[in-house]
Amino acid sequence: MPKKEDVFYTMLKKEAAQMLDASVEYAAIMRDFPDSLARIPRMKVHETTTDEIVADIHKHLYTSFITPFEREDISDLALRMDDVVDSMEVVTARLDLFGMDHMRPEAIEMAELTHKAVIELQEVIERLPRYKRDEQLMHHAIAVSRIEDGADRVYQNALRRLFAEEKGGKEVVIWLRIFDQMERCLNACDHAAGVVRSVVMKSA
Repeated sequence: MPKKEDVFYTMLKKEAAQMLDASVEYAAIMRDFPDSLARIPRMKVHETTTDEIVADIHKHLYTSFITPFEREDISDLALRMDDVVDSMEVVTARLDLFGMDHMRPEAIEMAELTHKAVIELQEVIERLPRYKRDEQLMHHAIAVSRIEDGADRVYQNALRRLFAEEKGGKEVVIWLRIFDQMERCLNACDHAAGVVRSVVMKSA
């Protein structure tokens, strides 16, 4: 009979699955905007559900004497994944809040890169119960960092083109805030993967 999976791995996998679902919605909203405007409230559902999972993880941390790895790392990993979903929700909410009526191509590209980073991160979490012996786990964790590095170049090009085309004013301020939040989302992906990279290194 196979050994029952530790509850923390199960909850982290549940959070990662929710994060992946949110990234699919996020990328679709950005790609199809403004026709996707009515779908933006769905992101709040993802954000709320993720918050509930994180609260459950912390509740178990407070009452558990034994954890599969350091409790601070479990908490940090859960919070970092929550940051990813929070950031996606903020980006899409700003499209509605600021009354945007068009999408810039770099925003679509950054959203797609976020989705790719989340796919890699979700794979990391799926392999987490075997982190001491699964050689592929670190490969996926490093892949998140590489995607984030590529997204930094897209972000820089986005700002360069924005400032060249718009020449200041309200449009620049709005898109600057949106792009900054999109970059924070990708950084959060790498931070989450970084927690796992640290866990693996500490066990080596």
